[in-house]
Amino acid sequence: MKKEIVMLIIFFVTVILTYSANAATIAYIDGQKVMSNYEKTKKAEEQFQKKDQILKEEVAKKQKQYEKAKSDNMSDGDLRRLVEKFEKELEPKRTEIIESQNKIMQEIRNDIIKATEATAKKMGFEIVLDKQSIIAGGTDITDEVIKQLNK
Repeated sequence: MKKEIVMLIIFFVTVILTYSANAATIAYIDGQKVMSNYEKTKKAEEQFQKKDQILKEEVAKKQKQYEKAKSDNMSDGDLRRLVEKFEKELEPKRTEIIESQNKIMQEIRNDIIKATEATAKKMGFEIVLDKQSIIAGGTDITDEVIKQLNK
């Protein structure tokens, strides 16, 4: 009976050790830090700010034109048509800015994923999570991913 219990314990220890040896290695990144320290993100933000400023200036011009038309006693119907005209003129520019921003952000996300995968592979990690989903454990590879991105 004792032999059987000892054999059973040895079996469970062997299974646990085997499982531990095959357990996935986990790393994590601080996604916000990676995003904010990636040079391409900084350049994209500058471009977006410039485009946004140009659009704001154009909106301000349209607002002045509207105010002038209003002070010139333009009828309410004509003022509504003027506003519709301005909105039609501005809509393609707004759409272009949004589409451009979405496109570059998707490129940035793809770059981050590729850099994270390459860094994890190089460092021997099988799983990489975002820092926000980690309570405890794992290895922080954020700085290495940032270095990979900014090569």
